[in-house]
Amino acid sequence: MDTNWNSTDKIPAKALKQEAAGPELPEGAPGWEPEYYVSPGKTRRRAILSFLAFFLGISLTVGSIGSAAGRWVWQEDTAAWQNSDWQETAVFRRQVSQYLEAFLTLGAGHLLKWYDAEYGAADAYERGGSWIFSSADAPLSADTASEAPAYQDPAVGNPDYYYESDKNVLYCIHRQGRPASDLENGWYTNAEDSLLPLACKKLKTNRDYQSLPDGYNFLLVFQDGKARIWKDGVELDVYGDGIYDEASLWYVPGYENFPAGDGVSGVEVYLAVREIPVRYMQGDYAGGGTSGIPMYWLYQDLQQSRAFYHTAAVIFCAGLFLLGVWIALRKERAPADKAIAALTAHIWTEVRFLAAAGLVLYLLFGNTSRWVYISNVTQLLNTSSAWPDGLEAALGLLLGLPLSNLPALLGLIWLLWLLRNDHKHHLKSERRSLWRRFSGGLRARELKLPVQRRLYRWICIGLVLSGFPALVWLLVLTRSMGVSAYDSLFWITMVPLCLYTALLVMILRRNIAPIRDIGLLADQVEAIRDGDLETPLELPLDADLRQTAEHLNDIQAGMHKALLEQTRSERMKVELISNVSHDLKTPLTSILSYAELLRQEPLESAAADYARIIDEKAQRLKSMVQDVFEVSKAAADQLPVQLETLDFAKLLRQTLADMDEPIQKSRLTLKVDLPESPVLITADGKRLYRVFQNLIQNALQYALEGSRVYLTLTVCGGRAEAALRNTSRTELPDGVDFTARFVRGDESRTDGGSGLGLSIASSFTEACGGEFHVETVADLFTAVVRFPITPGAEPSPEAGGPA
Repeated sequence: MDTNWNSTDKIPAKALKQEAAGPELPEGAPGWEPEYYVSPGKTRRRAILSFLAFFLGISLTVGSIGSAAGRWVWQEDTAAWQNSDWQETAVFRRQVSQYLEAFLTLGAGHLLKWYDAEYGAADAYERGGSWIFSSADAPLSADTASEAPAYQDPAVGNPDYYYESDKNVLYCIHRQGRPASDLENGWYTNAEDSLLPLACKKLKTNRDYQSLPDGYNFLLVFQDGKARIWKDGVELDVYGDGIYDEASLWYVPGYENFPAGDGVSGVEVYLAVREIPVRYMQGDYAGGGTSGIPMYWLYQDLQQSRAFYHTAAVIFCAGLFLLGVWIALRKERAPADKAIAALTAHIWTEVRFLAAAGLVLYLLFGNTSRWVYISNVTQLLNTSSAWPDGLEAALGLLLGLPLSNLPALLGLIWLLWLLRNDHKHHLKSERRSLWRRFSGGLRARELKLPVQRRLYRWICIGLVLSGFPALVWLLVLTRSMGVSAYDSLFWITMVPLCLYTALLVMILRRNIAPIRDIGLLADQVEAIRDGDLETPLELPLDADLRQTAEHLNDIQAGMHKALLEQTRSERMKVELISNVSHDLKTPLTSILSYAELLRQEPLESAAADYARIIDEKAQRLKSMVQDVFEVSKAAADQLPVQLETLDFAKLLRQTLADMDEPIQKSRLTLKVDLPESPVLITADGKRLYRVFQNLIQNALQYALEGSRVYLTLTVCGGRAEAALRNTSRTELPDGVDFTARFVRGDESRTDGGSGLGLSIASSFTEACGGEFHVETVADLFTAVVRFPITPGAEPSPEAGGPA
């Protein structure tokens, strides 16, 4: 199958999805679908688009729902926004009822207690009795008609002063017994003569209830203890079945169970409401403000509520659309999440949680006005038994506190998402945390202590924490409650506390012995690790860890026995190799001698070659026997060494000089960097000479032809380090220990090596007290020999030469 690997005008092969379940379908075949290449830039744009759709979709959806729920919980919609006619709302009917209540109060001859002029809450007033529930009010009579009204307030003028400026509600208040032409004494009105007063007079005479001023479409008439209402010229049913209950639309007197009372006998009220309210303002600087216009604000609240919910619906739909876009591209968001996690990874975890806690506190306590409102609701719940759903309402307001600050709520949501996103893309050890760093430092210091001390510490901490409540209770008794040692309450409390403390002490003493045994057990394990296989651990017969100690002793004895067997086996192996090597040396010596004699005889060319080959192979066999013998002795720590002070640099120069001929014959370039001053170390010169002889021979045999071999000697930190580096001719395998016996770089075994050169170099170096290791990086091979410097010594005159 031609995949056009090198083509530049085709789709790159790495962008194609190779199906493993069958051959590729030809173009145009049934089931064939084109595959497209997606550039990194396009992938990045898709990731950004997916995250933005996710972020904006969640924010807009939660914001629109939360704002609407907040308005509902906090009852910010003073009008039913879904009604197109504001005069059909319950809040309008409630406002009209408040107007009627206030006007009946004025008609009954009482003063209003105006506490919220702007919003028209004039349903609280000063009077001797209620016009609804009491008839104790004395009606006005002809004898008192000429007197100054008792409710006259010289500071504000007429009692209806606060209603006069609002022309959205035109009213006439009249009480029988007063002349209709005496507007100062018998009438209260805020309309001119040509408006409602004339209409009221006409209503009284002609009963023409459709004669309203222009722009007014609502009329309420209260006469003879009953209210009648017209809207758009049509009379409304006010009382229904005549019984007032929660389902009744109008809260006005005149029901069978809701009479007006004798206090308003003879009072007539005419009230007209403008169809579309306008804003009226009148200064009340003596009173410190302006008069209210509740109908206007009620109408405005309705319009604003409708606009708000329409806007919220549009935002909600936009959020749903963006969430749909995110769902379609949800798999593309992963790179954006990883990029954000990489940015937030530098922020301490404690800072994030503090920010989240601050947002939570701000959501709960940031809006003081909400808490004042909840406090008022709670007080009402405590003082009123006529509100059966008060508890549920108060709990609803508490749950609605987060909805009063949507920006902070959205910030908290996204902060929690950032925390989750960071935890998703970073392991626990990768997250930045002050507490983890602090606790990790304490834990590291604690781990340096013996295990028994750590356990003692935690038991003491538990004992202190357990006894702390008892101490606090004792202080409360003696300090706060004033209980002395002579009171029975003191002893009734102290006896259980003393028993509790004694029980804790007994438990602590019971745990001391196992903790001590655990410490001894840990020390024994460490001793075994250090090589002590002969000293067993003895614990008392009743110790909790006695059986565990015996098991550990059995393991120790088994290891000691295995070590003895291994030592015996190694000794026998060395003896066998020594014996075999000794037995092989005698015939090898004879073979070498006869081979030498054959080479001295005048032989034919073929026979001379045979004699030469016999001599070379015999020499190689002798060298291998000697290498095996020496490696075996070194492995059994039986290699004899003669340590002396020698010049490391001089030994390397002598080795290079002795091997100059094979170096010159090779196709390699040797780069040598040796210090001129002596580098004194303590080692066996003959063994160390053999080490570098093997290393140089290994480089000449396996290095790439035409390459360079570097031999350096450096001194640093009181140690001398010799390094031999070369580029391998063949590929170096990974995970191979080249210092092991019979390991060769050429697995074909055609190079003539024995696989013991590096093993001998490592064994001889360690026998002389040095360090030897091999490093491989790709095809670069490096052998390093390191010895400590011997200060203040003179090199031996014969040190550094071969045997």
